[in-house]
Amino acid sequence: MDASRIHLLSEDNQVADAAGRILASPAVGIDTEFVRERTYYPIPGLVQLSDGDEVWLVDPIRLPRDGAARDLLARLLSMPECTKIMHSIGEDLEVLDLVSGSVPVPLFDTQLAAALLGWPLQVRYEFLARDLLGIEFPGGLARNDWRRRPLPEAWVEYAANDVIALPRMRAELAERLARAGRLDWLGEDCRRALAAAGDSPDPVLRIKGAPGLDDEALERLTRLARWREDEARKRDLPRGFIVPDPLLLDLARQRPADSRELERCCAGHKRSVKRFRDTLLALLAEPPGAFTRRPELDQIDPETRQRVRDLQDRVRQAAAELGIEPAVIASKRELTRLVQGAACSWLEGWRAEVLGTDFGA
Repeated sequence: MDASRIHLLSEDNQVADAAGRILASPAVGIDTEFVRERTYYPIPGLVQLSDGDEVWLVDPIRLPRDGAARDLLARLLSMPECTKIMHSIGEDLEVLDLVSGSVPVPLFDTQLAAALLGWPLQVRYEFLARDLLGIEFPGGLARNDWRRRPLPEAWVEYAANDVIALPRMRAELAERLARAGRLDWLGEDCRRALAAAGDSPDPVLRIKGAPGLDDEALERLTRLARWREDEARKRDLPRGFIVPDPLLLDLARQRPADSRELERCCAGHKRSVKRFRDTLLALLAEPPGAFTRRPELDQIDPETRQRVRDLQDRVRQAAAELGIEPAVIASKRELTRLVQGAACSWLEGWRAEVLGTDFGA
């Protein structure tokens, strides 16, 4: 990519000079680079913006936290007349929230759009750019330490490549979706993705093995998981750095009553025991309260498995008729939650039309 079309914005006056052009664009491609290895929250390294001709790399490392860059990004993300184009929102939404306090509305997710047209559900940006536009982008730099300054030229080009094609990709995908009668489907899915990203699921749902506990142990695990989540946020550390999942499960099952039992239960995790001994014992000593097992944490019996398989067959048939992957309509996990009785907002809109209003009944 021509380096003259890449603009690194690392001072407030540079952001102010670029703001007019950026905010006047009817559609802007957006991506982020960040580091998240030893922290709870992502550490922003770059926010990339492109109108398809120029690229602006907003530098949150050097720019003031509450300066012109935050104002620009907040305005851009919330402008209803400007479509924000991203390829798989993923953790990017967390980064955008940290640097601007806003979310991208309206959103056009090129990965979701491609999936509705028959590409693999997790198609990568560079593969889609190749298929749609015949552009070859090199990859392999996403996991670099984006806090490094100055940024090497190769990193700058890589970051620019990640957004330069998004406006053209959006135009091509929107045209194909419109011809297929699926453009409104994408709007639904983008709104659903944003809503889901804003949810704060119960931390116990993250722990593999939780459904295997009885109600008393699951209640203890729920208390432990919620405490760990708060502690991880406060300390800005990964959850596993506080107490790893396997240890939480062991504590919930065994319920050690004193320091000696706790140390036996936590063999191999002396740091967690030493730092949080009193807190863990207090949480485990709390008497049972009013507890209701979430449907998602029910044990899956043979009858449930068969119902899920039956629904999977219907989804596969519908997907084959549409020429898309079954998981675009509903994943196995979503179908399992449906059978278990959990609320399933995904079974609305175009999916209800495709599957029928009696689906899952």
